[in-house]
Amino acid sequence: MVRSWIADNFYLCEGCTVPRWLLYELYMESCCPNSKCQVNSATFGKLIRLVFPGLGTRRLGTRGSTRYHYDGIAIKKNSSCYARYCSLLSEKNYHRHGSPGEGSSSAWQTSPSVGIGGNACSSEDAAGYRSKSQKKRTNLQCSPSVVYLKTEQERYQYPWPEFNRIYLWEQELRKKYPYEMVVLLVNEYHSHCQDLLHMVRKEELDKVEDCIMSFWRSLQPENVAFMSLPDVCQLFKSYDRQLFKEMEDILLHDFLEEVPVQRIKSMRLFSKNIEVWLLNALKEFPLPLQTSKSKEVKVFIKRLGRKIDLSNMVKIMRTVLNSNSKVTVLRSDLHAVISQGFLDVPGNLFQTKCRNPEEPQNDIHLKCLNDLMSLLVPSIDIQVLLNCVSSNLQAFVIQPSRSKEEFRKLASDFQLKWNFLLSAVSKVMTLNYADSFGSWHLFNLLLMDFVAHIFLSYIEEEADESFWVAKQNESPVLWVYEPNHFWGYFAEEQPQANVPQTALITLMQSQNNFGLSNVFPEF
Repeated sequence: MVRSWIADNFYLCEGCTVPRWLLYELYMESCCPNSKCQVNSATFGKLIRLVFPGLGTRRLGTRGSTRYHYDGIAIKKNSSCYARYCSLLSEKNYHRHGSPGEGSSSAWQTSPSVGIGGNACSSEDAAGYRSKSQKKRTNLQCSPSVVYLKTEQERYQYPWPEFNRIYLWEQELRKKYPYEMVVLLVNEYHSHCQDLLHMVRKEELDKVEDCIMSFWRSLQPENVAFMSLPDVCQLFKSYDRQLFKEMEDILLHDFLEEVPVQRIKSMRLFSKNIEVWLLNALKEFPLPLQTSKSKEVKVFIKRLGRKIDLSNMVKIMRTVLNSNSKVTVLRSDLHAVISQGFLDVPGNLFQTKCRNPEEPQNDIHLKCLNDLMSLLVPSIDIQVLLNCVSSNLQAFVIQPSRSKEEFRKLASDFQLKWNFLLSAVSKVMTLNYADSFGSWHLFNLLLMDFVAHIFLSYIEEEADESFWVAKQNESPVLWVYEPNHFWGYFAEEQPQANVPQTALITLMQSQNNFGLSNVFPEF
C-alpha cells in the first residue's frame, strides 16, 4: 500500500530533490490513522528505496538549517498531493528564512543541483502560494515544535488551497466496504464541503443553511447508517476538521486585520447559526454522527470566537498606543509599580523571600513584563508587542517542553503566575489611583487572552497531529478561550494528586467573578 502510494505520486527525475521530512509528512497526512499499513519514518525510507532502487540523499540548505533531501525524484504534477506539497514547501521555507523580506529571495532560487530549487514543485509553483499583496500582517503559526507570530509581507496567492482528499484512508475503507458506496459518499461529501467553502468565500452566508439541509436530507437511509459506522465516521470527521479550519481562515485569516464592525457581527452570527443549522439537519440521524459533527463545529466556534475577541481588543488597544500622552503615562505608572517595589508586599506571589532558588522560572513572568515595558513607546505597532510575548513563550514554555505532559505543566504554571502578576499590577494601580488604569486594563485583558490563545492554538494543533496517529479513541478536550475557563482544561489533565495546583487553578477561575480583592486578600 505504501509503495503504491509512493509510485503513484513520485517519479524518477534527475537533478530534482525532495525534502525527506516533507515526503513523510505528506504520507502521514494521507494515511488512515488506524491503518495497519502505517509505518514509521525509518521503514518509510526503506520502502522508498524499494520503489526507487539506488536513490541517494543529499544534505542541502543554508548553514545551520540543512536538511536531508532525496536526490533524483520529484512529485508528479497530476498528483492529488501536489497542491499540499507546494503549500508545505512554501510554508516551511518561509519559516526557515525568517522575515520574508530578508531571506526569501534565496529560498526560491532555482537550480538543478543545489538548494531547494531542484524540487519538482518549482520555485514558481511554491511561490505561487504566496500573495501578490504587500500588506504587513501577522498570523499565528502553531505546530508541536513552534508557536510564534509570523510577519506576512505577502499573502498566499491561493489562500484557500484545494480541499484535500485522504486517499489512503479511503482505500482502506474500500477494502472493507462496498467500493461503490465508499466512492459515492466520499465524492458527495467532498463536493459538499467545497460548496460550503465557496459560499463562505463569496460571503453568501445566508445560503449555507440550505446547502447543509439539502445535503443531509438527500441521503438514503442505508448511506446514513454507513456514515455512522465508527471507522467511516472518523474519516468524515477528518474532513470536517479540514472544512472548519479553512472556513475559519476565510472568515478571519488574521486577528490583526482591520475588520469592519458589520463583518465582525456577521461572523459572530454565522458561528452561532451554523451549529443550529447542522444539528437541525441531523436531528433524526444516529447519535454517533450527531456527536461527531457537534464536536467539530463547537471547536470551530470557540476558535473563531477567540480570534474575534482578540481582533476587537487589538482594535481598541491601537487607539491607546497611538496616543502619546496615554502611552507615556502608562509606561511611567508601570515603571513605578515594577521598579519601585510596589509589588513586593506580604502575600505576593513574586516576593523575593518566597522564591525557590532551584526554580529560576519564577523570574520569567517579570522578565516578560519588563520586555514589554522596554518596547512601550508612543505609536508602537501592537504587532511588535505581541511578537515579544510570543517569543518569550517560545523560549520559556514551548521549547523546554519535551512532551505533551510537560508542556501542559509548564503552560499551566506560566499562565497561572502570569495572570496573578497582571492582576497584582491592576490591584496596585487601583489602590494608588493610577491615571493609566483604564489603558492598563485594556492592555491587561489583551495580554492575558493572547497568551491563552497561543497555548490553546498549540494544544489544538497538537491534537490534530495526534489524531492522525491515534491508536485508540480520542480523549475529550475542552476548547475554551477565556483565561479563567482555559485553566479548566489543564485542571482536567493534571493528576488528582496535584492538590495545591488545583487549588490555585480554582482560585484563578473565581477571579473574574469575585474581583481582585478576593484573589489578593492580603492587599
